Amino acid sequence: MTTSAEARTSPKNSRKPQARSLPLRNAIAAIAAEYERMSVRQLFYQVVSRGAIEKTEKGYKRVADACVQMRLDGSLPYQKIADGHRLRRLVYQHGGLHEALENAHRIYRRNYWIDQPIHIEIWCEKDALTGVIQPVCEEYGVTYVATKGFPSLTLRYESARYLRATGKPTRVFYFGDHDASGQQISANLQDELRQHGADVRVYRIALNPDQIRAHRLPTRPGKQTDSRHAAFAAEFGDASVELDALPPNVLTDLVEEMILSVIDRDAWRAAQEVEELERATFESLALINWKPGSVYSLNDGEAA
Repeated sequence: MTTSAEARTSPKNSRKPQARSLPLRNAIAAIAAEYERMSVRQLFYQVVSRGAIEKTEKGYKRVADACVQMRLDGSLPYQKIADGHRLRRLVYQHGGLHEALENAHRIYRRNYWIDQPIHIEIWCEKDALTGVIQPVCEEYGVTYVATKGFPSLTLRYESARYLRATGKPTRVFYFGDHDASGQQISANLQDELRQHGADVRVYRIALNPDQIRAHRLPTRPGKQTDSRHAAFAAEFGDASVELDALPPNVLTDLVEEMILSVIDRDAWRAAQEVEELERATFESLALINWKPGSVYSLNDGEAA
């Protein structure tokens, strides 16, 4: 059954904007022009920081509704909004052998990290930020993990098993909320992964008090019902801040900075050179006039 709230925020056709909504829409358009991609909650915090909306649940719903309306009427590009919660899972398949080889040539990438001295991963508490952080990780071939709150025992065990298999020491760069739970996740993660045999060090990159002050991020009262809050408040104070409040470009720059900080540049360049040679080989295979059912020799590509 569809509720009235769902009907308002998920319309099939755009509504004519009311005069009172124009300042909000103008603020959203200005922010969208400044950033490449962000979640609705990141956009909400940017609107709040510009004084265009109140920091309330009602204010968030107004921003979410405006995002829908503006995309439907063409005033906000669809690709500006990332949705890390809802994914399309496609089956990888081809229209034939020739198409498969062409696709392989197009998407082939060498694992540059094989020749790097350490393995790294980016972990984030917020699944909603996947669409913002993951593209940076994909650019550098780095594993990204969204824990969706506290990581489950299964996730910790399977991750540790993978880290052991790399045969290298690992650095995990963690991004999470500045609150009792977010701090607890990063504080425990290293020991929890080591418990399953991983050679790992965990670094909390964000969100931290200095970043909150530097960017004047909006705060909220901590959850008094959280059993961890008292210890958190004793060390950091009562206020909590969501990772989403950090400007999107600052967040992605931090992710990229952490990745680049550990790369052995000589080994990276060498891997790039090998990749170019391998891609040329793939391209030559794609140009062969393949015949289904024939077996080709490795010498000249002719049918055996």
